[in-house]
Amino acid sequence: MNWLKKHLSFKADMIITLLNGLVVIGSVFVLNGLIARLHGLDVLGEFLLIKRTLSAGVGILLVGMNVGLPNYLSRNFNRAYADNSFILFLVVSVPLSIFLLGGLLWFGIAGFYQEHFWLYILFSISISAQFMAYALYRGYMNMLGANVLQLLGTAIIPILIFSSVSSLNDGLFWIGGSVLTIMILAFLSRNRGVNLRKINLQKSKELLQYGFERVPSFVSQFILLAGIPIILAQSVNFESVAYFNSSLSLVRLSLLFTHPIGMVLLPRIANKIASGSNADIKHLLGILLKAGTIFSIIGTTYIYINASIILQFWLGTVSDSGVIILRFTILALPFYSFSGLTRSPIDAVSKRGYNSLVYGLGAVTMVTIFLIGQKFQADLLSNALFSFLISHIVTGLASAFFMKKLYAHQIWDLKLIRDIIISIVTMLLVHYLVSLVIMPDFTRLIITSVIYFVIGIILIRLTNTGWLAELKAKIYA
Repeated sequence: MNWLKKHLSFKADMIITLLNGLVVIGSVFVLNGLIARLHGLDVLGEFLLIKRTLSAGVGILLVGMNVGLPNYLSRNFNRAYADNSFILFLVVSVPLSIFLLGGLLWFGIAGFYQEHFWLYILFSISISAQFMAYALYRGYMNMLGANVLQLLGTAIIPILIFSSVSSLNDGLFWIGGSVLTIMILAFLSRNRGVNLRKINLQKSKELLQYGFERVPSFVSQFILLAGIPIILAQSVNFESVAYFNSSLSLVRLSLLFTHPIGMVLLPRIANKIASGSNADIKHLLGILLKAGTIFSIIGTTYIYINASIILQFWLGTVSDSGVIILRFTILALPFYSFSGLTRSPIDAVSKRGYNSLVYGLGAVTMVTIFLIGQKFQADLLSNALFSFLISHIVTGLASAFFMKKLYAHQIWDLKLIRDIIISIVTMLLVHYLVSLVIMPDFTRLIITSVIYFVIGIILIRLTNTGWLAELKAKIYA
C-alpha cells in the first residue's frame, strides 16, 4: 500500500484530486438515486438528514483537528502532531459524539430515534474517523491516499452496502462499521502506529488551541448545512427533506471540483509560509479563485435550466416543489464555492479564526431571516429556502472581504464580469435553440451537454490570455 503514501507534485495532486472529485460526484449521484429507487424518497430523506446532520457536526466533534492536523503536520512532517491527534480523537471526539447524539434525541429531532442511539454513534464516529484519516494524508501531502479514502468512505462503500441491505438501519450499521475500521487502519498504517512517547501537552495544546478558535466556524457551518433540513423534517415531510438535501448534495458535490484546490493549497501555503517562500501565493490564488467562480456559475446555470430532467433521471420522480427547491438551492453554489475555496487560504495565513467570523455572520443571517419570516407567517418552505440562499451570499461576500484584507486580493474586474455574462448567455442561447426541436427531454439534455462540452474544449484550446491561459500554464507546467 506504499502507493497511497506517495508525495506527488502540485500538478499531479491537482489532477488526481479533481478527477477524484468527478468520480465521487458521479458515485454519490448513483447512491442517492439507488436509495430513492430501491427504498423510496422518504428513506432517502431520512438517510440524508442523518448524514447531513452528523457530517455538518464533524468539525465540532474533532475540535477543528481536521484543519489543524494538516496545517501543523505539513510544516515539517512532525509525526508527533498525528500521534497526539489520534489520542485526542479517542478521548475528546468520541465522548463529544455521544453528547451530540444525546442532545439530538433529548430535543426530539425528527429522523433520530432513541432505540437506534448506538447505531447513530457508530455512524457518527465513522464519519469523524474518515475526516481524521483524510486530514492525516493531507498533512503528509499524500493526496493520492487522501482521495482514495474519500472515495471509499463517501461513495464506494455506501453504494455496495445499500445495494445489499433491506433497511436504512442495516445500511447505517454496515457503513459505520466498515468505514470506521478502514479509516483507523489507514491512519495507523500511514503514521506507522501511534508512538505514546510522542504524546505531550504542548502538541495537544497547539492542536486544540488552533481548533478551538475555529469551532465557532464549525458551529456556524452546522447551522448553515443542517439547520434547514432539520427544520423541514420537523414541520414538512421527509420528501421535501429528500429534495432539499439532494439539491444541497449537488451544491456540496460540485465543490469537489473547486474545494479540493483548497485541500491541496492549505498544506502547501503553510509550508511556503514556514519556509519564507510566499511570493507566488497571491498570483496563484487569483487564478484559482477566478476559475472557481466561473466554473461554479456555469454549474449553477446548467443545473438551474435542467432541474426537472435532472431530478427525474436522478431520483426517478419529480414534483413542482422539488424543481423549485433545486433551483432555489443551486443559486447558492457560486457563493458556497467561493467561501469553500477561500477557507484554506484564510486558515493558512493566520492563526486567528477569521473563518469563524465568516460563517458566524452567515449563520446569524440565516437565523435572523428565518425568524423574521416566521413572525410574518411566511410559507415555511419558501422562508427556509430564502434564508438559506441569503445566508450563503453573505458568507461568500465575507470571505471575499477577508481575502482582500489578508492577501490584498481583489477578485472582481470587468474581464471577469464579461466572462460570467458570456458564459450564462451562451448556455441559455444553446438551451433555447435546442429546445425549438421536438425531442425527448433526456435526449435534449444529452445534446446540450455535448454542445457545452465542445464549446468548452474549443475555448480552452484557443485561449492564450487571461485567467484561463494562466490556469492552463499552471496545470501544464
